[in-house]
Amino acid sequence: MIKFSKVISIIFHPVFTLIYSYLIYFNIQNIYNQMLFLAAPKIYWALLLFLLLMVVFFPLLTIYFMYRNKSISSISIPIRKERLPVLILVTIYYLMTYYIFRYWNSTLLNLFHPYLSFLFAGLVLIVTLTVITYFWKISLHSSSISALCGGMMAETLIAHPVGGQEKVFYINMALLVFIGLVSFSRLFLKAHTISQTIAGIALGFSLAFSLVFFQIYI
Repeated sequence: MIKFSKVISIIFHPVFTLIYSYLIYFNIQNIYNQMLFLAAPKIYWALLLFLLLMVVFFPLLTIYFMYRNKSISSISIPIRKERLPVLILVTIYYLMTYYIFRYWNSTLLNLFHPYLSFLFAGLVLIVTLTVITYFWKISLHSSSISALCGGMMAETLIAHPVGGQEKVFYINMALLVFIGLVSFSRLFLKAHTISQTIAGIALGFSLAFSLVFFQIYI
């Protein structure tokens, strides 16, 4: 069970959240995606590579170098105070990612419109988590998987999929199950308390669902 919990924690590490959101959203048939891929057929892989660099490769590389320089004591960053500089740097990567997507949206007839609110929700969430972490150790894993679930549920409601409704339903149900698996894993590994885990779930889901459903972004 320990190995299982560690595998779940790695698979659903917070740095992968935007990648999962991208793979889910841009493989759902809706009018925005259909028009986007007609206007720019090769953009899917270019955007995916960009996200992999900005929100996975650079953050993990930053964590690795900080570990090598002994700025953090462990790659998993279990100590609350050590998480702060990492979160600040990740916020910068998220901010650059959001700004570039915002720019591309304006050049592609606003076809990123539904997904931009999810990116903005991710940015707001990471800033909020950074502030909370200054005072208290909230579960980043539970918060990120819950934000993915809440944001994707809202996306499927407002982006109006034109096909594969059954597929969308199963995706949303699977994300709810993943919230339970990730939360259980963090508790089983004693990485967080119940209150830290529940707080992460509540914050991530409510913030992402609200911002995406009402399409709030700047």
